[in-house]
Amino acid sequence: MKRILLVVAILMLSIPVTAQKDLEKKSIKILPDSELIIIGSTNVNKFFCDFNIDQIAGKYAFAYIMEDSLINFCDLRLKLDIAQFDCGNKRMNSDFRDLLMGEKFPEISIVIDRLETFSEEYKKVFISVQLAGKINHYDLPVQTINDHVQGIFKINIRDFGLEPPKKALGLIEVDQMIEIQFDLNLQQ
Repeated sequence: MKRILLVVAILMLSIPVTAQKDLEKKSIKILPDSELIIIGSTNVNKFFCDFNIDQIAGKYAFAYIMEDSLINFCDLRLKLDIAQFDCGNKRMNSDFRDLLMGEKFPEISIVIDRLETFSEEYKKVFISVQLAGKINHYDLPVQTINDHVQGIFKINIRDFGLEPPKKALGLIEVDQMIEIQFDLNLQQ
């Protein structure tokens, strides 16, 4: 019985060592000419909110494990300060922050969980988005051209417990679907 317990203990201790062996470390830099835009619409027109990319530009160190065409990241996270979105004027900025509950939850956290490679140019990224205290998971296609990672994806704000606002006594209604466009210029 002691011998079985000893074998089990040795196996249990060797599993983390084996898994750690494949862990690699790298760093990337998000360059200031990158773009992140949120596009929304109402029953009257569209609105665009540009993120001040200087807030996330810089170097990010991360660890990952490579498995065939998958790269599993270990805590690769972007934090977006909601106050850094510019929707064109003070009123729109205020409405946007109110919609996202920016006073209570001032950041949007995006965790890049893994990346699946289909070709040199096309990949699928699996992310977790935390907004207004709720977390949702998405997989989205991205295109890599030179050092740029580009993509577009849509989210339903109701998935985060947010209600599309109505303005002008209900005459103007914000659509529950918003589009996020990004073009990240990365340097390795």
